[in-house]
Amino acid sequence: MKVQDFPEFLSALGRQTGSFDPVHILYHHLFQSGYLHFGFWPENDGKEVDLGALVERFRSAQTRFADELLACFPTGTYRLLDVGAGQGRFSSELASRGHAVTAVTPCAYQAEQIMKRYPAVTVKNARFQEVGLTLPPASFDIILFSESFRYIALSEAFPLFDRLLTPGGCVVIADWFVHAGAKARHGHDHDHHLLRKEASERGFTIAVERDVTKNILPTIKLTYDVICEFYMPLAGYVAAKLSQKYPRLYRLCLSRILRWFERRVLPQVPGRSDPDVFAERYRYYFFVLKRAQPAA
Repeated sequence: MKVQDFPEFLSALGRQTGSFDPVHILYHHLFQSGYLHFGFWPENDGKEVDLGALVERFRSAQTRFADELLACFPTGTYRLLDVGAGQGRFSSELASRGHAVTAVTPCAYQAEQIMKRYPAVTVKNARFQEVGLTLPPASFDIILFSESFRYIALSEAFPLFDRLLTPGGCVVIADWFVHAGAKARHGHDHDHHLLRKEASERGFTIAVERDVTKNILPTIKLTYDVICEFYMPLAGYVAAKLSQKYPRLYRLCLSRILRWFERRVLPQVPGRSDPDVFAERYRYYFFVLKRAQPAA
């Protein structure tokens, strides 16, 4: 079931007057075979149903991503600011390689977990736009954005780069960018053409530019498949059970559910979630922007 089809599915449940079977609805949308039975698997063929192997392959892809991005870093050890540090694993890896790492995250829970798990990493619980004004000037050699750059407007980011970076320092970016046919929105996407233009005007050169779109597309497809083939059918099953047991309550809540879904969920789906549209409209880049050295 595609995410775009879910509002009509919910509305159809609200119009349901006869009896129906939520399990039938789940099987219909999840397996799409027309059967309700258990299926018959070949003997001694555990690979057929090994979700663990798929998860392990995804873990390997994440580790490989970190290795490929690290290969873009200049050699040596540096004072490094990891903006949008997430769970802190990358910050920890950088610290283990001798870098002095400060991790920035606006999420209090993430900050707490990083401090607990990775004591070698200094943690700042704030937005980059806020903490960047409190850190000492010229205190970092590298500023890293791993899928966090798109949340910061270029007009806010570059003045902070000028403030925080040492002369000749670098900004390392791994993120997706608008390529064609999609609208860049602050807080979601940047146009990679505008990034190059802004960098040039601000005195930065592009030391590394690597298009890795094809290397991350399998993750986009996996995410899209999980949403459409698992989450949405399961959500449909839950909605069907609610409609079956409490039809009046379901109809009473339906309009609010639809408004929430259409405002909060549907806008996130086009482009970045559909692998075919992503490949057409977006590019995923590794960029290293190098700040100019002062004239001798």
